[in-house]
Amino acid sequence: MSDKKITNVSRLSLADASKALACGDFSSAELVQSCLNKIQLNEDEINAFTNVNGCEALEEARSSDSRRKSGSALSELDGIPIAVKDNIDVIRQPTTNGLNMSWFPKKDAYLIRRLRSMGLIILGKTNMHEAALGATTDNPHHGKTFNPKVKYATPGGSSGGSGAAVSADFCIAAIGTDTMGSVRVPAAYCGIVGFKPTRGFWSTEGVMPLSTTLDTIGPLTKTVGDAGLLCGHAISQVNLKTETLAVLSNFEKAPTEKVIVNSFSALKELLKETGINLAECRLADYEPTPARRAGLIICEVEAYSMMENLLMSNPSAFSVELKKFLTFGSELSETKYLENLAKIEHFKAQLLNLFDDFSFILSPTTPQTAFPFSQTAPVDQADFTALANFAGCPAISIPMPVGPNSPPVGIQIMAPPGKDAELLSVAAALEQLINEYQ
Repeated sequence: MSDKKITNVSRLSLADASKALACGDFSSAELVQSCLNKIQLNEDEINAFTNVNGCEALEEARSSDSRRKSGSALSELDGIPIAVKDNIDVIRQPTTNGLNMSWFPKKDAYLIRRLRSMGLIILGKTNMHEAALGATTDNPHHGKTFNPKVKYATPGGSSGGSGAAVSADFCIAAIGTDTMGSVRVPAAYCGIVGFKPTRGFWSTEGVMPLSTTLDTIGPLTKTVGDAGLLCGHAISQVNLKTETLAVLSNFEKAPTEKVIVNSFSALKELLKETGINLAECRLADYEPTPARRAGLIICEVEAYSMMENLLMSNPSAFSVELKKFLTFGSELSETKYLENLAKIEHFKAQLLNLFDDFSFILSPTTPQTAFPFSQTAPVDQADFTALANFAGCPAISIPMPVGPNSPPVGIQIMAPPGKDAELLSVAAALEQLINEYQ
């Protein structure tokens, strides 16, 4: 196989890489080498990784190839390289949680054990916003991660390294965490798919927590079908004309970048022209920015509780900005914490009531597209994504159709808790419709 062909296979989706490995088009070792070649060429300008474990990945790839030759592949995904956010424990690789310190875990996180049992190969650990408490991945200790699709811009966060790694074809898929949008925001900014499953779908054992109330693990992939493969959900054929889709109007008055407003309007027109019924729904007293602030307060209080010992024993591992967030959380009264927790529970109840009438709820994923690091980060990046974390429901961001010179734009789809497979199937149908339109 030529070097050119080896380099190109890193662009494949998870599904296509799986089929190609099964057909013997290339080996797992060649696929892993393709990803390593791409990293070597472009990592300096992207900075997606905090650690790349190339030698071990190649060893595991050769083991996978031996299994395939003997007819004992562990799964259809055996031998495919993925990347993992650096707040998730991977044995023999350092965990930093985006801090100025590292530790070598004694065992893999629960999800990593599950992925390894399928034969997936952990290529490395990805950069993230410090302690997962932010949405730019401008990390003071490990450097900025840059968006592969928008020059000099943020990839979003906090799973920015995972989003950038998939978007840059450094790996076939990646794993991130999502507390108020940290998988879906990078997906929207980087032009890929980001899926937040129902809360608790994957155990967070072995994951450095930010908020025990809101944390969820989710995949970042090149297609909706790939997200289904990683989560073990089969994608069903869906007739969108028979589905109950609604647009959440609470976000319509929020300050939103013009390209996003135009893209979302064009998508709604496309759905109507295709004969798909699109209703409108509303949460009675939901305002995105105050609601997101309530979620941030929960994060700050719970993050301090989780990181207090680390902060006390190793204060130099934390930036001044992170210390301010954690200090705020430490000083907030229990009454204030409980008040904000009650707000979140109220929003959850409202959204669950909406799901009695509407099976799938659509909105833009973010109010803005990827912005340059030279610009002050907007505070409202998670204004549209936080609601799904409050309700614990599954939500996905897929790319919306945009013009040739436009930055990526994401559409978010939410579904009732436990309806992950149904959401992925509807998202796959929308993805197909969008691809046909483009």
